[in-house]
Amino acid sequence: MIKNVSNWVKFCTDQIHIKKKNKTALDLACGKGRHSIFLSKLGYTVIALDINMDNLNNFKEKNILKLCCDIENFIEWPFAKNSFDLVVVTNFLNRRIFNNIKKVIKINGYLVYETFGIGHENFGKPKNKDYLLRKNELVNLTKNFQLIIYEEIKVLAGNTKFIKHRIVCKNV
Repeated sequence: MIKNVSNWVKFCTDQIHIKKKNKTALDLACGKGRHSIFLSKLGYTVIALDINMDNLNNFKEKNILKLCCDIENFIEWPFAKNSFDLVVVTNFLNRRIFNNIKKVIKINGYLVYETFGIGHENFGKPKNKDYLLRKNELVNLTKNFQLIIYEEIKVLAGNTKFIKHRIVCKNV
């Protein structure tokens, strides 16, 4: 299997069942494509979006379309409303574009989101609180979606130390 796939993403994709042909996913701020590859192996046609072309050149897989774009400084949002059955975002936060992220999720589609929370700056990057979620912020940002699972976790195990907030929710 693909290395370093987030356990949260694995868990969530096991919980949600999109039973249709031609299912689509957006891996936003995809980095080196670990989740894009994982999702393509689950049968999704994936758009892998990242600002760094070197990251996008790092992987090659069927059913993945790569898009190099500075999504944080967009002039026009590059996706149409209701474009994706699933949107996956890990280790990335830009509150300005959160409504655009929600708009691209089809009715009965899902958002799987996992990123760092306040307090994580004590353990590593990001240290800027603009990139750290506040308590219950993901729930508030997705309040018009059906909440499936939400958690705020703190892990302090050996060299592994982080605070993350994560959600899976459905556009109903």
